[in-house]
Amino acid sequence: METLQKIPSLTVIRIFSIEKLTDNLLQESIPLTYTPRRFVRHPEQPYFYTIETDNNILSPATKTKLLEDPAVVNGDATVLPPEEFGYPRGRGHWASCISVIDPVTEKSVLQKIDLEDNEAAVSIATVSFASQDDEVFLVVGTGKDMVVSPRTSTAGFIHVYRFHENGKEIEFIHKTKVEEPPMALLGFQGRLLAGVGKDLRIYDLGMRQLLRKAQAEVVPNLIVGLQTQGSRIVVSDVQQSIFMIVYKFQENKLIPFVDDTVARWTSCTTMVDYETVAGGDKFGNLWLLRCPPKASEEADEEGSGQHLVHERSYLQGAPHRLNLMAHFFPQDIPMAIQKTNLVAGGRDCLLWAGLQGTLGILIPFVSREDVDFFQTLEQHLRSEDAPLAGRDHLIYRSYYVPVKGVIDGDLCERYTLLPTDKKQMIAGELDRSVREIERKISVRPPPTPYAVQYYMLINN
Repeated sequence: METLQKIPSLTVIRIFSIEKLTDNLLQESIPLTYTPRRFVRHPEQPYFYTIETDNNILSPATKTKLLEDPAVVNGDATVLPPEEFGYPRGRGHWASCISVIDPVTEKSVLQKIDLEDNEAAVSIATVSFASQDDEVFLVVGTGKDMVVSPRTSTAGFIHVYRFHENGKEIEFIHKTKVEEPPMALLGFQGRLLAGVGKDLRIYDLGMRQLLRKAQAEVVPNLIVGLQTQGSRIVVSDVQQSIFMIVYKFQENKLIPFVDDTVARWTSCTTMVDYETVAGGDKFGNLWLLRCPPKASEEADEEGSGQHLVHERSYLQGAPHRLNLMAHFFPQDIPMAIQKTNLVAGGRDCLLWAGLQGTLGILIPFVSREDVDFFQTLEQHLRSEDAPLAGRDHLIYRSYYVPVKGVIDGDLCERYTLLPTDKKQMIAGELDRSVREIERKISVRPPPTPYAVQYYMLINN
């Protein structure tokens, strides 16, 4: 079980959003077949596994079938290079594949498996099954004959692949048919956790197909994301924010015990600690939600399964509600967020990526001195450095939901552009010198080219 650590009750989080990549960035490109949707890394080896999917594109099997059919081909049916002319298009068709990538040694695609029967890959995960002596398998979720709007499909499948040659190759084992495309997959206590429509299911690996062990309807619309620590599962709904689920092993039940008060169109989530979740939505918001301590303790109590099942719901939802710890509008749609450490032995931070190419880093701090300094500096800059368009800064950062506990570092950096008299006036209010304030803005953290800095405060 992972070490469960809770962040301090007073934490400052600084966000760095890289708006522009310079020529100093070293990058290498590995060409892929279709648009990559998701990828995972091998647990032990330096290999990546991607799922690539494109809509209204003919799959290789369909293209070959049409070329061999004399009733369809009229004259010369020469296949043009797809790198220059693109792939043959077909309305309602999906082209999808699974690629094994070596980004370190060969820096190329080692293996590619094309999906047939108009299936499109929608999710991927590496899962260690306890029933198979903890052997790791690659699990891919697909949807057949999918329509984007309205969201429909004829069926969904969960493919299972076995690793060979230390992960360089994968072998197809079997696939299991489900009612809807499984949009989220995750390894959970030696088994597979799958989000199929509104249902959250636990599967074990069988000889011919996956074996369903537990199931519960936990969200009102569609499961699009899964996170877990211990026996706690964070489920992301496409429209109704997140739900926290506890799995009771003795009763073999999945029980929702806390949900959110705001309908958030969730695009990405990650667990900051055992009780706190950070995420983003499709309207360009970043937020942190925390489970109430009493509800968290009740969910972890031994033998509390029946108590949670029969506990009275609140407004047709879970018995408890999540607390909003922080909310911010960064002007980009967060598409991925991950808790990690970018320096060996360094403090954990939250790295997020936006739809427009923004890369952001949320770094937690525990210094009250920095909190007071930047809060006061931001208040002065709101009045002394008015926007050119005349729009209020606080209204902008509260575009959808009122900003909570956030210090905008982008605005703080505007201090260096102020006239000298305003700089000295603000420095006098802060009881510091102008040079000291400029050094504090630029040195903490180290300056990053083309970086926009934000500072986020979480108060318990």
